[in-house]
Formats: sequence, C-alpha cells, structure tokens
Amino acid sequence: MTNWTAVTEELARWTDLDRRCPLWLRDDDAVAASRQLDELLTRCANAGIPLGLAVIPADAEPSLAEALADHAHVTPLVHGWSHTDHAAPGRKKCEFGPERPPETRQAEAERGLSTLRGLFGDRVLPLFVPPWNRMAPDMPSCLSASGYRAVSAFGPSPAPRDGIAWINTHLDLIDWRGSRSAVPLDGLLDLLCRELRDRREGRRIPAEPIGLLTHHRVHDAAIWDLLDRLLDRLADHPAVEWLAIASLGIASLGRPAPKTD
Repeated sequence: MTNWTAVTEELARWTDLDRRCPLWLRDDDAVAASRQLDELLTRCANAGIPLGLAVIPADAEPSLAEALADHAHVTPLVHGWSHTDHAAPGRKKCEFGPERPPETRQAEAERGLSTLRGLFGDRVLPLFVPPWNRMAPDMPSCLSASGYRAVSAFGPSPAPRDGIAWINTHLDLIDWRGSRSAVPLDGLLDLLCRELRDRREGRRIPAEPIGLLTHHRVHDAAIWDLLDRLLDRLADHPAVEWLAIASLGIASLGRPAPKTD
C-alpha cells in the first residue's frame, strides 16, 4: 500500500522534470442548495480548486442556481436526465443503456441540456455525465447530435469519436460496494501514485487530467476528512495544475456557429 511519502516522491519527480500534472474535481448528483453543498463549495473556494458539478436536470431546483451565483469557479455539467435506472433485471444500473431506443435516449439528453441552460445559462457545458458512469455504446453519436461535445465517466478515457471527447474521473472517494463511507486512504494514494507514474512514464497520455470524484449529498465525516487531506496536500503543490473544466474549450465547441448574411 502507498502512503503520502510515495506520492510526495512521485510529485518530486514531476517537479524535477519541470512538469505539472493536471487534476480536476467532479461532484455528482447536485439538485438543490444544501448544507452539504455549502461545505463542498467552501472547501473548493478556500483551496482555490475549480469544481465540475454534475446536476440532475429533472430534479434541479432554482435554489441551486442561487447557491452557485457567487461561485464562478463552479461549472455545471449535465448528469443524465432523472438518474433513473432503466437497466434490464440483473444488469448494472444504467439510465442511458441499450434497453431503450436511441431516439428516446437522445431526446432525454437534449432535454437535460436545455433544462440546465434554462437554469444556468451559458455556465453549463455541453458535457454529459452518465449516471453510474456507464451508457450504451451508441450514445456518443446520440450525444453529438444533441449538441454535446464531451463525456465524463470513470476510468481511462477512450479516444474521441463521433465528435465527443472524454474527460473522465479516476479516483472515487466513496467505498460504494462496502461501507459506503470513505475508501481507505492508503488504497486511494496507491491509485493516485499509479495514475501519476503512468502519465510521467508515458503509459497514459500525460495531458489527460486525473479526475477526483465526490458525491456531496452522501458525504459523512470520514469522506469530508479524506477530501480535506487530499486538498491539503495537493491544492498548492507545484507539480499539480488544477483545471477548470470550462477552460478546455468545450463550451465554445457546443455553441452553434454565428449566422452570416
């Protein structure tokens, strides 16, 4: 198992090479203003960390837009439509899986983007976060036709196709299959060290951001503590560059070209 010493040593190698590794933070399942959301926003603001906030369109309330009004470092993302499981019995949960016709899934994706643009305006990126981080193989073409330009799921990012880029997350702070509390710190640091090393040594694309994944609505004290430990060590590290997802050019790609006479 890896501890902070191994991560520190790996980051020192990046510094010696005069390189910086890109990281980003995505939080899922936002719907409304809450104490938990305030805690997340405060932590990100204090640490100077941009936040990609995946919002469930069908449940999004005006209070969420009000809560984000003074937080320019937060970028709303489209988190499916209603976060409803439509998977066949015995299959892993999935809202945009192959069980439903592609035209139905495309219509819901379009509705999700339109709904959040009505709530947040141009702050919303045409970036689709599939609930449970999975979707049917044909969804990229559906999303491209719906005005999206990127997807964020979990794990190594696939190559772009059908006009869709992938900006995934890689480190989940929650032990969903076990305690549903924080994952063990040593295990998470082992994964972080591996992601850093693979990028430095060329086994992964060096420019692919390492994504941290949180779910503020279900955080307990242990999960908040784990996030605090990560931000305390990584927020200002000279070998780390925290990316605002809006800085990657996705927004402009998602807007229609201006009309010409």
